[in-house]
Amino acid sequence: MFSRISTWYLFFFRALVFICHGYGEHCLWYNEVAEMLVKQGFFVFGHDHMGHGQSQGDRGDITDFTQYTRDVFKHIEDVRKEVGGDLPVYILGHSMGGAITILASLERPDFFAGLVLIGPAVVPSSDAIGPVRVFLGKLVAKVIPQMVVVKLDPNLISRDPEIVKRYNDDPLVIHFGIKARWGVSLLKTLQRLEKECCNVQCPFLVLHGDQDKYCDMAGSQKLYDEAKSKDKQIKIYKDHYHQLHNELSDDKAKVLQDITDWLIQRT
Repeated sequence: MFSRISTWYLFFFRALVFICHGYGEHCLWYNEVAEMLVKQGFFVFGHDHMGHGQSQGDRGDITDFTQYTRDVFKHIEDVRKEVGGDLPVYILGHSMGGAITILASLERPDFFAGLVLIGPAVVPSSDAIGPVRVFLGKLVAKVIPQMVVVKLDPNLISRDPEIVKRYNDDPLVIHFGIKARWGVSLLKTLQRLEKECCNVQCPFLVLHGDQDKYCDMAGSQKLYDEAKSKDKQIKIYKDHYHQLHNELSDDKAKVLQDITDWLIQRT
């Protein structure tokens, strides 16, 4: 696809934007986000993470989150070679994709011009980090790594019933829940982010719904309070659920406009 883009057309791009999707879903859940940004001159792209959507790998399984960041950097670098290496790179991450985004920014602090985080996973939930639970989780992950240990309620992703129905009917979505090994990998990553989010340096916008039951809003606040970034902004949306970009129509439009405005102001 990228090889067909002529050089003169590149002058119309403001920046590259990589979309980093959340757990269980895939990148086609971000079509509206992508379309809005494309209309404003951004070159938007992404992929289904390993074990998700149409990508290879065991469904909903990973041994370490650096496998996700490795793929993200490889994809972005391939696209930069095709469309020009001088364009700034932004990354938009939701939920698990938010954790991947922050982790990537810590691995390569000067790589991204900015981060957009939608309901990101930043800190582990308090009921998941008790010593007994952690011990049992690690034990199950070693003995039965594919065992499903947590079920997820799709009704909590959005207040829009059409979005919930679409999610339930989507054959590319992971519906069985969270496997033991993936859960331990997530916990390991969140424990690292909780300690190191103070080292985030690049500009970022973090958005969170105050009724998000999947990712703790306290993590977004902690990131905003402690990050070294000089250019940082947080927006909390009253009564909003987890997928802010797929909320009820008027609320969704406001979220998408906030994202677009923030990126335009920095390009």
